[in-house]
Amino acid sequence: MMKLITRLTSTLALLLCCTSYTSAQTPQDSRITIQHPGFQVLKKDLKSLLDLGTPAEQKQWSNIEDFIDTFVAGIDGSRPFQVQLLAGMTPSGYLTALPLDGGFQTFRDNVEGLGYELKRDAKDTSLYQFNMIIDSEQESTPGAEAVEDVGWMRVLSDVEYLVLAMSSSRSSLPRLKELTLAAKPDDFAAGTAAVMQLTNPDATEAGQKHRRTIFAGNRKATMDALQKRPDETATRFEMRKLSSNLMLDEVERAAAESQDLKISMQMDHTTAGAPSLNVAGDLVAIPGTALATALQQFNSRPDAFAGIARLPGSALSLRINHPVDDMRKAGMVSFLNLIRDEISAKLKNGSQRPASEKEAIDKVVTDIITHLRSGIESGWMNVFVESVPDGKGGFTSIGAYNADNAASLTEILPRMKDMHPGTQVELNVDKVGDYAIHRVQLGEGLLDVFDRLFGVRRDTFVAVGKDYVWLSSGDNALESLKKSLAALAPPAATPAAVHLEITMLPWARQMNDFYSKQTPPKEREALSAWKAAERSRARGLEAFEKGSDSIVVDVKAEAGHLLTSVRLDTGILRFIGKEMAAFSKENLEAE
Repeated sequence: MMKLITRLTSTLALLLCCTSYTSAQTPQDSRITIQHPGFQVLKKDLKSLLDLGTPAEQKQWSNIEDFIDTFVAGIDGSRPFQVQLLAGMTPSGYLTALPLDGGFQTFRDNVEGLGYELKRDAKDTSLYQFNMIIDSEQESTPGAEAVEDVGWMRVLSDVEYLVLAMSSSRSSLPRLKELTLAAKPDDFAAGTAAVMQLTNPDATEAGQKHRRTIFAGNRKATMDALQKRPDETATRFEMRKLSSNLMLDEVERAAAESQDLKISMQMDHTTAGAPSLNVAGDLVAIPGTALATALQQFNSRPDAFAGIARLPGSALSLRINHPVDDMRKAGMVSFLNLIRDEISAKLKNGSQRPASEKEAIDKVVTDIITHLRSGIESGWMNVFVESVPDGKGGFTSIGAYNADNAASLTEILPRMKDMHPGTQVELNVDKVGDYAIHRVQLGEGLLDVFDRLFGVRRDTFVAVGKDYVWLSSGDNALESLKKSLAALAPPAATPAAVHLEITMLPWARQMNDFYSKQTPPKEREALSAWKAAERSRARGLEAFEKGSDSIVVDVKAEAGHLLTSVRLDTGILRFIGKEMAAFSKENLEAE
């Protein structure tokens, strides 16, 4: 039964970023609940994704629907279901409320057909114990406990719901029975949104410490699962591990220090044949915690770039005016240091590169990272970026960032000429107010990522002020930079700490062009992954070329709430549908 419920809710749980813990279930544990309006809505939403694809992809819906129907026989798809993660039970468990369709018998026949054994309680005819052996080999191992689904289910005939409490250990059965007898389906709110809610009834420091201790087991399991890829450098592997750790830091703090966290996800079918997906998050911190302190810092500084409008045709529009607390500061500085190590190693490892270039690379990269760190260590990030496709496979871009030691960049730039033949640096080519403008042209082949970002033999103009640095590249870069600096309005308050709008097609094209020029790996496993990624990129291009391929993200703090919204347009959902169809064809289609 655990496998049954896991399959029914795994996609929803993953999308809503739910985390299951492992410890003894106590009042200090988080209460995590997933509520969905019903399997009819779920199937409608999934089908709408495949309907955006080709006729061949649309045909995969029958396989996906058959797979879902295998596990939902006897469940009323028109009514909501709910899953509570038993945060802390050892091993982890679920408490689930499922709406029955025409009584219990059809559901019972289905689960027994899947291999579960049901035994009615001698005293309560509405109560059943169930189990199924999953790993029979482990059962036969001396001293080893069988891996199985076990639990209790109770039929609530008056409301036609079934309550299930389940785990994978018989030692949990007494507690599971208590939960089953005590549980009642909550009053389900009307609407078509899937909702995940995490609440922490125990706001004490002891409760927070308990939740962090529990989370440590999840962190260890996640990090232990990370393995170095065959084509991955040691430093890149460390960067990937650090990225995971930084994400886990955020999740741990939210899980331990949130008073309430709610995430809702809803498909918008207002326009026929053009659905979109909206995700909304609402977090309230426990007063007095580090999380609450971090939220109080929002909106405490004006945005230096508040007056800059999104450029017409921009494929990347980014605004950040965000506090950086000590936790994030340490993580971001560590990540910058790894970037320094990776770039330095890659640049210095060129077989034909002379010692003088390697020395220059090491010094310049180190100094630039130190320069970037100054903004982070100030405790605040203020950034803007605008990138517009130039119609030639590149971008015309302009952006700026805060740096406490911005002027240090003027000392670093001239030394870039020693890094690689063909690199040009010209200081003080122009001036706007307090900003001195310099010209940089990187030598071709210095680093492939530089060639992709800034273009081959193309000028990048760098404007250095007291507290900010601006960069501009592409067509009419200097004129665009001067115009933007001259028209810059005074700093002002902005509603969002983060605002991102990205149009995927130009970036997908650039990525596809880059990888088309690379040599595939020879190692079998790496080559297989390469080909799978190649097929996925092709599906992405096909999906995004039809338009409506934007992602919009907003993060803001308002009246003690951290509010997050994400919108995925039709083209993004088309790509997800294509990925679903490919998975179905490979895994669900009958041979």
